Amino acid sequence: MPHFRIETVRDDATLQQWVDVVDAVDVWGVPSFEDARYLRETQVGRVDYVLRRDGVPVGAAFVRPPAGGSGGTCAVAGLWVRREHRCQGLGSELHRTLSAHARGFGMTELEVEAYESQEDALRYLGRRGYREVARHTELVLELEGLPLPQVRPPEGVRIVPRTGRDDLLPGMYRVALEAIPDMPVDAADDVGTFEDWRASDIDRPIHTPDLTFVALHGDEVVGYAVLQRGRNGVAFHSLTGVKRAWRGRGIASALKRAQIGGAIQAGFKRLVTENVLENAPIRHLNEVMGYRPLPGAVVFRGPM
Repeated sequence: MPHFRIETVRDDATLQQWVDVVDAVDVWGVPSFEDARYLRETQVGRVDYVLRRDGVPVGAAFVRPPAGGSGGTCAVAGLWVRREHRCQGLGSELHRTLSAHARGFGMTELEVEAYESQEDALRYLGRRGYREVARHTELVLELEGLPLPQVRPPEGVRIVPRTGRDDLLPGMYRVALEAIPDMPVDAADDVGTFEDWRASDIDRPIHTPDLTFVALHGDEVVGYAVLQRGRNGVAFHSLTGVKRAWRGRGIASALKRAQIGGAIQAGFKRLVTENVLENAPIRHLNEVMGYRPLPGAVVFRGPM
């Protein structure tokens, strides 16, 4: 009779098995092994699990407290089971394990994300009383054959890569303090301290300085945009943020064009972005630039 065992990821060998399961199940997979290890080591309270069936890794999961010291009681979690092993109670066993750990640090709910294309995941969450709290559109821009866009920031503003410019980080953090709270999303995380922000938005291995662009007015940072390096020729837009007093002047557009040019020059084939439905300005900007829609992502919260 087949049996299963859930074990905590404690070394690189087991983490590689975790990565392999997520890569096989998740829509976009894991950007890199190095990024997965970085998150495991830097996200306070995070624990990762591998589920083995007859010794073979067939499931993976993680759970962590909300980041940034938000003080919320909803843990952030992820859960994956290989398709051929679903509907056999393995997901529920992982769910119980995540819940037990989250209760240990005072959480009362879990927040998980599933894609519109993952009908079985949506059914699983619906049966367990999870409710939708946010929905994100996903869009893709095909880069092959695309000419380098012209970057035209407003007068007095210049766009520079962050390479060799750690002196810009305090100014970028001040942008984040305005931009992230203004995002129309019911999220578990907040900006947190400078150290929290730097660890999550700047120092991850997938966030390289050459693909991070900063808008400067004199010495003042008025906006910035970050790309994430993915696999198989895909890069992902992370935050594009502009200070409140500088919005509506074309800075976000200039930053995005700089990102497109940077991605083309770095050899990427596709750029993927994710926008909440309520963020009309950035959705319009993406449409104007030629991004086309993909099945989106849905954020759920529900009981342990």
